[in-house]
Amino acid sequence: MRTRSAGGSAAYDLSRFTPARQEARRPRLTVASPSARARARARAAYALKVAAVALAMAAVVAALLYSHAVLSELKSEASSMQNDLRDLHSEQVRLSAELESKISLRNVEDYAAQLGMAPLDKSQITYVDLSRGDRIELSAESPKQTLGERLRLAMSNVRALLQQD
Repeated sequence: MRTRSAGGSAAYDLSRFTPARQEARRPRLTVASPSARARARARAAYALKVAAVALAMAAVVAALLYSHAVLSELKSEASSMQNDLRDLHSEQVRLSAELESKISLRNVEDYAAQLGMAPLDKSQITYVDLSRGDRIELSAESPKQTLGERLRLAMSNVRALLQQD
């Protein structure tokens, strides 16, 4: 639909497509009051939500009380164990002191004297010279063993070692 205007342009005349009169209509909104059943359902849902929140809060409070009770119990037990440890440490110190007093050199010397022991004399000390190496000297009184006796003795020593293992 081309029309020519007085100016001679070939543009579309869009004013033909607009309605002649536009009515300013406002939609009519009506507020419907909820039915009794809907109100009852809403009240029940609200009551259920309140009950759930109250139950959750009660559970949290109960959990807190329980955790505090357990914590108090554990603190009491730890304190008791620390007291026991302190007592055992003092007992250990006492027993160590008692042991030291029993094994002191003076007490050992007194006990040896009670058993009839005496300190060493110089005549009781014997020195062994090992600078010449290992060797055995047989005296005239030592028994002479034959080869068969020596083998028999060696075999009995081996059997004794094997029986020990």
